[in-house]
Amino acid sequence: MAANTTYTGTQKPSDSGSDFAAMNAAIRRILTMMGADMPVRVTAVNGTGLNPVGFVDVQLLVHQQDGAGRTTPRGIIHNVPYIRLQGGARAILCDPAVGDIGYIIVSGRDISGVKANRAPSAPGSFRQHDYADAVYVGGLLNASPTEYIGWVGPDVHVKTSGKFVVDAVECDINCPVNVTGAITASGDVKGGSISLDSHTHSGVQTGGGSTGGPQG
Repeated sequence: MAANTTYTGTQKPSDSGSDFAAMNAAIRRILTMMGADMPVRVTAVNGTGLNPVGFVDVQLLVHQQDGAGRTTPRGIIHNVPYIRLQGGARAILCDPAVGDIGYIIVSGRDISGVKANRAPSAPGSFRQHDYADAVYVGGLLNASPTEYIGWVGPDVHVKTSGKFVVDAVECDINCPVNVTGAITASGDVKGGSISLDSHTHSGVQTGGGSTGGPQG
């Protein structure tokens, strides 16, 4: 092999002709056996909503390729834990859905024991850098959302096809709020110091007159 030989990212070095080439081929062969972080598509989801963080089945989106350049689609990786934004008992729920595109991070050792016990555990086998030990991170290369919570320009928007449910001990809003749709409250509603449940009106009289404004 010439001393000044260089390779670009699109070239494949020769696997024959020298000891260096043979060793290089062996190293590359070992590297191809290692699972690598890769984009995937979700094919199944379980354990969503108020359940403990669940798992997804995913398909790798980058095909396998042989030495002649022929490609073969990859199979499905099952029971991949997905990441949820959570701290203690507080979480933001936005679980994966079938068809989502995301990314997998491949763990260096067998994490099957940790997945089963949700606690520190011994590795389930001696495998390393295997796709079976991947973790799913969502939200990559997906289409525009039709339901969302977040900033649209300078404003915060909540858009949903279902109900917007607030379940809190007390709700304190210190700013104007624009709501499109009906509002139902199981507790009292106050505007300033005026209660919707118990306020009174001044100027009450019989006939066709109107009452005064509500009193606190």
